[in-house]
Amino acid sequence: MAKISLAGFKDPVRRPRYIVWTGVVVLALAAFIIIAFGATSTYWFCANVCHKVQDDAIEAYNRSSHRMVSCMSCHEPVNADPITFTLKKAKALGELVLTVTNKFELPLNAESHLAMDTEEMGSRQCTQCHDLKTRKVTPSAGIKIDHDAHEAKDIHCTACHNRVAHNESGDWEPSLIDPQTKKKSVKHQNFMTMTACFRCHTLTSEPPAGGIKAPGTCSACHPADFDLKPPSHKEKGFYPEGHAKLAMAKVDRSTGKPVANESGSEAEEATEGAAAEKEGEAAEGEGLHLVAVDQVDYCATCHVKATFCMGCHGMEMPHPAEFKEKTHPQVAKTKMDKCDMCHQVKKTNYRFCNECHHGTKVNWKYDPKVAWQTQHAKAVSTNGVSACLGACHDQKFCVECHTKLKPLPTSHKDPKWLHDKLTVTKYGSAAAQPSGKHALAALKAIDSCDVCHGPGGTNAKFCKGCHGMEMPHPDTFKKNHVSGRKTPQLCANCHTFKEVCSDCHHVDAVNGVPWQKQHPKAVAAKGTAPCFEKCHENKQFCVDCHTKLKALPASHKASDWTRNLALGKSAKHSAAYKAQPDSCEYCHGTGGTESTFCRNCHKLPMPHPANFKDTHKADFQAKKLTKPVCTNCHSQYFCDNCHHKGAVANQAWRTYHPNIVKKNGAEPCFECHKPTYCSYCHVRLIH
Repeated sequence: MAKISLAGFKDPVRRPRYIVWTGVVVLALAAFIIIAFGATSTYWFCANVCHKVQDDAIEAYNRSSHRMVSCMSCHEPVNADPITFTLKKAKALGELVLTVTNKFELPLNAESHLAMDTEEMGSRQCTQCHDLKTRKVTPSAGIKIDHDAHEAKDIHCTACHNRVAHNESGDWEPSLIDPQTKKKSVKHQNFMTMTACFRCHTLTSEPPAGGIKAPGTCSACHPADFDLKPPSHKEKGFYPEGHAKLAMAKVDRSTGKPVANESGSEAEEATEGAAAEKEGEAAEGEGLHLVAVDQVDYCATCHVKATFCMGCHGMEMPHPAEFKEKTHPQVAKTKMDKCDMCHQVKKTNYRFCNECHHGTKVNWKYDPKVAWQTQHAKAVSTNGVSACLGACHDQKFCVECHTKLKPLPTSHKDPKWLHDKLTVTKYGSAAAQPSGKHALAALKAIDSCDVCHGPGGTNAKFCKGCHGMEMPHPDTFKKNHVSGRKTPQLCANCHTFKEVCSDCHHVDAVNGVPWQKQHPKAVAAKGTAPCFEKCHENKQFCVDCHTKLKALPASHKASDWTRNLALGKSAKHSAAYKAQPDSCEYCHGTGGTESTFCRNCHKLPMPHPANFKDTHKADFQAKKLTKPVCTNCHSQYFCDNCHHKGAVANQAWRTYHPNIVKKNGAEPCFECHKPTYCSYCHVRLIH
């Protein structure tokens, strides 16, 4: 490493030359410093070099009334000596390093902490130009300011006028994006708002969080003729909904005014981060340590919330965290009028309460446009009443309401609500399943039925009053239900299909098909014995039923059932009787062919006795037997076939007897007929 030698200054020969070059270096260094100090103190250097990346601050400066004032005039100590000035410049090099290393602050002076620093930005920075003793103060209309009073309390100028040289008013919105956080820059807090004033001013005896207490009465800052009511308070609908939204709205950090529908933005988060970074730095300086503008309660600038809000609401506002779960149930029971003040519960048919209690709290679908009284039936039908009774209401509440309004649920108006076609399968298989919709609803949520019909489930007085027995049927019911024969109407309450008994008791029954239609086939195949073995006492049951219903078996509808006039053919009823004589007795009585029914039709014993052929002639002569009695079963062909030799089967005798008479003569005829019989017949037919 080269060493600086001072030997030249000791050598008389070289001394002059050393002195000259030393002077040249000193002069060059001085020139550089002077030029550097001058260049770095220009607007160009501040705006285009040092703070180029913080264009939002530069643009705000260009919009201010101080845009023609040098940056150094405010940001350098007033009347500083060269050493102080140089040290200030050296300190500023840190900003350049942060810019080059891409660690610059965005936004610059995020929380206006510089304006709060009496050392960096004291009143002397302003009074070097503005002499309040000679300057006419022109505050905004409706505002009166005593600067001396503030100065006496060491409230320096920029503690209020923080953005005077960097004006962010108007339609300007910062658009610079931090390359690291990817978040936009935002406006700074504005201390020239009423909310900002209440960082110090207060309506109560307690000072704000910053520790400075100043009077907060209206007359302290506003003249007597000033309209104290903000425009927002005059808007239609401000009370009750409007004022609640205003009270709950977040305060805009730059204007100090509430922002509608503001729930925290990226810009707000970025600002909070910057504020946290500067908190320690602000605390180190000599300055005021006040709360942020957006932390001041906007409503509290005019109203003492502890008395004003509480005096009206009668409770802590806004509601504390535990209010929803612990406090409000009791409040709703004793102070519903207080709830109604804000939530208009009565006017809106308790919509506010319903949105939670009949919606989100119980996870039901609630339509705020429809009265709960109208839609609750569907909700309860779908979800049951457990959520109602377990949370807010007891069963008595539901009963009293239904009793008063006498509503009939829509479901109860269904034609199938009480009962539907209910059949059972063949004996020994699974029991019948409920089909009436009231039964299905009871199986799904029996507690819902209890609301109107009383507790006890299916064994409740209401249910038993209708069913008349234990429901559902116990396991032993099939064995013990014989009593149902005595109370068919009770069974028919549910089993509307009148053949319900048949479906089980008749082996060949078809589920859903009336037994009346099915039993002839079964009886024909297996006889009537199975009928009397289990259920029916005697044949009279069958007779009574057939008689009552006037039932005519299908076989009886055949054209040849009663008689068959063809020669050599028997009527089908005769064949049926021979095959199964006891079947006839169900309808026609006992006694076989000697029964009254058979005798009334045949008029003589059936079947004919063995000697009938020999005796019937005498019976005819004695008039015990007549031709109509014979023709009841037999046709003329039957007589002709026996009495007229040569008769042709199933043909009338008169059509072919002339040939027989010609061949055999008329003598054989007179064995039965008198001679005059022929003339009588021939004469009658001629005429």
